[in-house]
Amino acid sequence: MFGTIGRSDSATDNAPLDMYDTTIMLKPREKWRSGVTYEKLIQEMDAKLQFPGLSNTWTMPVENRLDMELTGIKTPLGMKIQGPTLEGIQQAGAQIQQVLSGIPEIRSIFAERVSQGFYLNIELNREEASRYGLTVADVQQAITSGIGGAKVTENIEGRERYPVNVRYNRDFRDNVDELRRVLIGTPSGAQIPIEQVVHISFSRGPSMLRDEDGALTGYVYIDLKSGNYGDFVKTADEMLRQKLRLPAGYSFKWAGEYEFELRAK
Repeated sequence: MFGTIGRSDSATDNAPLDMYDTTIMLKPREKWRSGVTYEKLIQEMDAKLQFPGLSNTWTMPVENRLDMELTGIKTPLGMKIQGPTLEGIQQAGAQIQQVLSGIPEIRSIFAERVSQGFYLNIELNREEASRYGLTVADVQQAITSGIGGAKVTENIEGRERYPVNVRYNRDFRDNVDELRRVLIGTPSGAQIPIEQVVHISFSRGPSMLRDEDGALTGYVYIDLKSGNYGDFVKTADEMLRQKLRLPAGYSFKWAGEYEFELRAK
């Protein structure tokens, strides 16, 4: 089996910045074409699976899970950048990615876009809501149930439990204009568009908040063509010392399986 992890790699990409795991089942080795190796398989799959703004990392599913549990990094090798602001961490990660991307041993490298999340803001106009006899709870109920989805019951099949959630169809909530037309019931029985009692807008903010050792942290994921982490880190460290200038208060350290190599030594 191979696991592939695709990550958003574009500052202007509107796709989620989370990682996506896909498992690929391989045929038994005796059924492989003559001369095929794991490295050649990866090269062929990389050639077939390329999306703008995404990069691939190939690893074994069990190894991927163990790396994540033990080191926090989903790739065999990575870096942890720490500093006082997410914007500075993101900028440092982008610089590190640019500096190291030219090393031949790297199959792929990606620095998290930790400060480029998108958020939907719904601000209640209390005066307008009171004119319709609506409370804050009434409006919040319409938002959580109609837009976010609310659990209304649970289906029981033997020892299995399946929650049943209800919310508006995607056509009624896939953009801001449609969200403004979501209906909310008033005590008088009237149905009014929710835009009459709330203001809906988008904003940017942190896509995630990761804290390690009392400091904000961002990850750089690195996938190597070989498992020689020690020599690679030595080469990469030298390049970073020559070309990278981090602001005061920011630092980076290597993570992943390289940590185990250091402990063993």
